[in-house]
Amino acid sequence: MGWQVLGDNLPKTSNRLTRWIGRITLRLWGWRIDGQFPNRPKLVVALLPHSSNVDFILTIAVLWALGLRSTFMMKHTLFWFPLAPVLRRLGGIPVDRNSAQGLVEQMRIAFQAKSKLVLGITPEGTRHGVVKLKEGFARIALASNVPVLPAVIDYQRRTVRFAELIENLSNVEAIMQRVQIEALTGVPRAT
Repeated sequence: MGWQVLGDNLPKTSNRLTRWIGRITLRLWGWRIDGQFPNRPKLVVALLPHSSNVDFILTIAVLWALGLRSTFMMKHTLFWFPLAPVLRRLGGIPVDRNSAQGLVEQMRIAFQAKSKLVLGITPEGTRHGVVKLKEGFARIALASNVPVLPAVIDYQRRTVRFAELIENLSNVEAIMQRVQIEALTGVPRAT
């Protein structure tokens, strides 16, 4: 597998060990990356479907294999000792999904404060099947004026596919519809 060389606008890591670990993990598991990660300093990555605990390990392997530094949101109940420091080091942000805490505004400020920020979110918000995606990722992208990159996990083909970048941020519904189309491209859920 040829590995994408990330553009200069992206937040990157220079850790050769983690890059090697990520690439070996993907090769051993038989996974590949399809598509190019866009050379943008700021964007929201909508990772879907979120149907297995393996999604997290797979995502870290992809990030490490590419040498990409990112931030991601996870439910706050996973941030317990000794796991919390590890998750934070990997880029995790604890989120209490039952609390209205101004998360969209917090992330807008974070995007505004940083010159480079890639934020990963699972629009389903849970590993259990959902009919409707949560709008938080689209609201964050709209408020921060950053594009959305759908990243689709295809368990049947063992592929993580970077779809077309969504740059038309006219409204939340339009963003949701485009991501939903990517989610329904025949990608079966993990069992």
